[in-house]
Amino acid sequence: MRAGSSDPGLQNERTGLAWQRTLLSGLTCSVLVVRLLASVSVTLAVIIGLLGLLATAALGWLAIGRFRRNHSALVVEQVYGDARSSALLSLLVVLAALGALGYVALV
Repeated sequence: MRAGSSDPGLQNERTGLAWQRTLLSGLTCSVLVVRLLASVSVTLAVIIGLLGLLATAALGWLAIGRFRRNHSALVVEQVYGDARSSALLSLLVVLAALGALGYVALV
């Protein structure tokens, strides 16, 4: 098999699918934390839930834009990369951790 025989767009497809799975798992984690917090503090549950939903929506928007920019860069054979998606994903994880910490502290 030759090195150049694979489709270079498949890497971008796999990365896009990985971001979709990451978004789904982040949203699921946020929902579980909100469900736990709702029994302790409804206000905290609503705040963490809304922030988690906003962070997931923003991350989805960035992931779609990143997929499109990567596809365009592949067409013209350029390299593209940014760290905004990773930073927002870190924010989502921190929000879930703060919600879990709030649950543990209040129970």
